[in-house]
Amino acid sequence: MSTTATGYWPLSYHGGSVWAHDTAIAVSGLTREGCRDEADVLIAGLLAAADGFDSRMPELHSGEGGIPRPLPYPASCRPQAWSAAASVVVLSSILGLDPRDGDLTVSPRATVGALDVTGLRCGPHDVSVRVDRGGDVVAASGPVVVG
Repeated sequence: MSTTATGYWPLSYHGGSVWAHDTAIAVSGLTREGCRDEADVLIAGLLAAADGFDSRMPELHSGEGGIPRPLPYPASCRPQAWSAAASVVVLSSILGLDPRDGDLTVSPRATVGALDVTGLRCGPHDVSVRVDRGGDVVAASGPVVVG
């Protein structure tokens, strides 16, 4: 809900709070549709929240602007499994990962700065990918196809 919407409250369960897994789903859709700038804004917000929670994302939190760090919803679980899993969806969306026919296509769809990702698996193979600040794949190992 927008901060300008009637009924908005930053710690309202469904009327202002931020859910990392819902945001990750939005990031996935935005990147698939080519809305890189919009996805980048949401990704930056999630990364800032993760930093504010020492990478132990709660179930939901307040993301009201002007607050120096996000506030957990009072009864939220922390960490929360589906919030932790949001990071996998976001990383997959950033890199544009598409496993197919034994290969892993990497086609970056968002720009969050340089990334060096190791420990991915594609079938029995280890995969690593390095992306520069501009979102271009500069190195990869394993069965990777740069798209």
